[in-house]
Amino acid sequence: MRRNKMVQIIVINSINSGSGKSLIAAHLAVMLAKEYQVMVADEQPKSKISDFLALRHMYNLQKNYDLPIFSYQNLNKQSFDQIQNFDVVILDSPDSKYFQYADIFITPLFGQEGLNNLKEKNSLYASLIWEAKKQRASIGKNTFKWIVIPNDKYSEDDYTVLNESGKFLGFSLAPYLTYRKEFDIGLTSGITVVDKDVPKLKTLFDFPDLYARRDLKRITDFIWQNK
Repeated sequence: MRRNKMVQIIVINSINSGSGKSLIAAHLAVMLAKEYQVMVADEQPKSKISDFLALRHMYNLQKNYDLPIFSYQNLNKQSFDQIQNFDVVILDSPDSKYFQYADIFITPLFGQEGLNNLKEKNSLYASLIWEAKKQRASIGKNTFKWIVIPNDKYSEDDYTVLNESGKFLGFSLAPYLTYRKEFDIGLTSGITVVDKDVPKLKTLFDFPDLYARRDLKRITDFIWQNK
């Protein structure tokens, strides 16, 4: 497959449900859309992200807002072949056959099941990641940057084990993403804490929103540094 050297492919894949995958994908897309041409693609015909984007388009058209907008497509061969038209492509929970194309691979981590899959070096999930890395190597590509984002309250002992697993499996542990209701409100309303800088919306945000925005920016910076 021919690829534009400038395209950054970000794969977001969770081990189990409730990990905040769609939340991270949507907010990362909005934050990057301020500077880049961004496409989000997933394998669902309709998703939280497609609804989120539709609301943002509506606000821009009906209320003359200037909300950052990204493109959204159902993930199939035709849409994947269009990646050369974008600076950043975010694949939201794709089939494992797409893992090998990642430049950045993100695993939101939630619950005991997720933890066990990263603590066990021979787990199915770890094996899928390892296979994707081998596939990249076979075509002369560098390994992808793998980032794990904890979205649950794990113990200090769990973090110690995760850090040790990260050294063996090859992932970096991002800062803990504290759950905030502002994240869910933004995802369902179409206007998120990331939009604080939009001039017409500044009066809508309060201190809790600013804290939520700070947390998201910290995660985005961690993902995007040294890309």
